[in-house]
Amino acid sequence: MRLITAGLLVSFAGCSAVGPGADGGLVAGADAGVTGVVTVDGGAAWPPQLTSVEARVSGRTGRDLRLSLKGKDRNLDAVSVAVRLLDATDGPVVAMDSNRDGVADATGGVLLLEGKRWVTEVLTASASIRGLFASPTGVTQVAVVLVDAAGLQSEEQIVPVEAQLVRARGEPCDATFMADRCEPGLGCRGTPAVCDEGLAPQIGRLAFYRNATGGPTILVEGTEPEDDLLAIRFEFQNAQGVAISIDSDGDGMPDLSSFDQDALALAVDGSFFLRLQSGDGLDQQVPKLVAIPSDGAGHTGTPKIVAPAPIPVRSAGQGCDARGFDTCGPNLSCSPGIVGATNRCATASPLRTAQCTAAPLLLAGGRVTGLAEGGSLWDAPAGCSTNDPTGRPEGVVKLRLTDRAAKLTLSTANPGTGFDTTLYVMPECPNDTQDSLGCSDDLPGAGGASQLVLEDLPPGDYLVVVDSFDPLGGPFELTAVVE
Repeated sequence: MRLITAGLLVSFAGCSAVGPGADGGLVAGADAGVTGVVTVDGGAAWPPQLTSVEARVSGRTGRDLRLSLKGKDRNLDAVSVAVRLLDATDGPVVAMDSNRDGVADATGGVLLLEGKRWVTEVLTASASIRGLFASPTGVTQVAVVLVDAAGLQSEEQIVPVEAQLVRARGEPCDATFMADRCEPGLGCRGTPAVCDEGLAPQIGRLAFYRNATGGPTILVEGTEPEDDLLAIRFEFQNAQGVAISIDSDGDGMPDLSSFDQDALALAVDGSFFLRLQSGDGLDQQVPKLVAIPSDGAGHTGTPKIVAPAPIPVRSAGQGCDARGFDTCGPNLSCSPGIVGATNRCATASPLRTAQCTAAPLLLAGGRVTGLAEGGSLWDAPAGCSTNDPTGRPEGVVKLRLTDRAAKLTLSTANPGTGFDTTLYVMPECPNDTQDSLGCSDDLPGAGGASQLVLEDLPPGDYLVVVDSFDPLGGPFELTAVVE
């Protein structure tokens, strides 16, 4: 990450093409949602059964761990798996990046199920940890437990992690990158698929948007068939397309004509997305911005050039972009705000009502798991989070207090939370956060998790918002303790 000290580039956020977890955090499937309603069968909640599980190295670069599992669940409400990472002697291995800060900090966690398929009570599904094997870990086994929406668990199974075969140029390969992958620098393509020379990364969209307050935003979206994107080089030009240098440190002297943005592991499943937030003045000094992607095999993509411009504003009913290449007008939200879905600008108020109605119920002493994703309907109260990020995905939970709470502690510092959260509480289902009862960003020592303590709360229903500090969002596990 390159910071220009005068403030021209002051913060960075990168996003994978497929959602949270591209840099090693937990991954949630597209069908995962906020959960927490206990399903009752004949008056009893039955724990799920894990009948089989397979763990293997997977992906174009062999960085990912993928679990394929089968199970049975009479309540049909299995939602996740709890995993423990083990070495060859059954010892725990700290290899999971639970808060996506680039540092391994956990020996396990909770993964939401992907691609769930039910045949009567029989479940088949998968779960993944992206980037687990980006560096040597010593993980050779995984302990897996199937978990349902009520928190009931199956018996634990410990299985070995199967290696992924590596194919040479000209050899047949698995285009799903499950059974095998090609050697670095090669790509699996063709019919039938064989390993061949890799392709250069290419930028499909580049934006350099001015903001009403603060510095401009840079967005980069592109393809990388081999997932070996290494860096994106940014160069500066004048209006005539001639290379220039800018004053990056505020001393009145031009000193910077380009910079390289680290993009290692940013490409996932053949595509990548990068978001850079710059400080004031970059758009005033740079009439044209050039972006050039390169990969680990030495391939360089075609330069893409863009001039600073205002972000396009869409009106009600118009299509909108979930990654922020445009924005919806006042009192509108990009819905559902999910990459790959059909998104349109819609009036925010009824969307908030619908989200509140669908929110799971959390009682004192309970917990829920969920997913912060989609278009933003609420923003944290001003001053709660550093730099007051807005427009970030969130999940909501309905908290019900049957008695007055002398002290209520809400926390996302749990194994099922896989992103940097901001936590706030509001009465009922308001249109904004002006009446927030409290807000908390980072809990010291919890790696981006949040803990909010409220005192002397009367009985009733409250809306708890689990907001994301970064543009990714992801899975969360929220607990409520009353004293």
